[in-house]
Amino acid sequence: MRFCSISSGSNGNCTFIETGEQRLLLDIGLSARQIETLLKAKGIDPGTITAVFVTHEHSDHTKGVGVWCRRYKVPVMATAGTWKGMEKAIGPVPPELRFEITSGRGYRMSDLRIEAIPTSHDANDPCAYTVESKGCKASVITDTGYITETMIRHLFDSDIAIVESNHDLNMLMNGSYPDSLKKRIRGNLGHLSNDDCGKALALVRRRNANGVFLLGHLSEENNRPPLALETVEHIVEEADGSFGAIGLTSRGASTDMYEI
Repeated sequence: MRFCSISSGSNGNCTFIETGEQRLLLDIGLSARQIETLLKAKGIDPGTITAVFVTHEHSDHTKGVGVWCRRYKVPVMATAGTWKGMEKAIGPVPPELRFEITSGRGYRMSDLRIEAIPTSHDANDPCAYTVESKGCKASVITDTGYITETMIRHLFDSDIAIVESNHDLNMLMNGSYPDSLKKRIRGNLGHLSNDDCGKALALVRRRNANGVFLLGHLSEENNRPPLALETVEHIVEEADGSFGAIGLTSRGASTDMYEI
């Protein structure tokens, strides 16, 4: 399995996962042209993508979905609520390329199994995803107000995962956002803070000391990559035990390609 965060953050999100027979994009939150450029920089032919899975309807996850689907004739998978929320914004999708999935269920696609995990976010029917193939597992868990036991269970046996570390609470509360937006971000339908992410990974490390974990969906306004990394590593270190690599994703730029 190959895994790469193509972009992660409030300006646009996209993750690439490749198995022996499938090449997936989880979300296309930048323009199709931007994603094409980022994929080509990694040596990936955009025309070889076999399916797109969408987590929820917000534009930083769906901006390029419609154009991509129409240009490359690839199927798009999303929950019924997500389809309802995004269909006007992304434009027409041919019926034969439109597939509804159910959050909480797993699906087989040739050599992989992908599972949609319910998240808690201010969207119609949002989800995160895990992908398993030939004994390898990758997870992408962002845009959720809190971490559930199901998410932790999936992280326990993930070889690689993106976990949301959206904001530093002090930066958020002392920043320029209106109070209503601050309340939304820190609420149960909002986003995970650096502290939330650290506490979750401190639990995960008890069962998974070798996984690679990338901090994702960092806020440009209310976070800084070094601060997110320092906060999460400190919380995990205080849990007193070994832990696998912790890294960062980038806004509008890809990470290294991981092979697991």
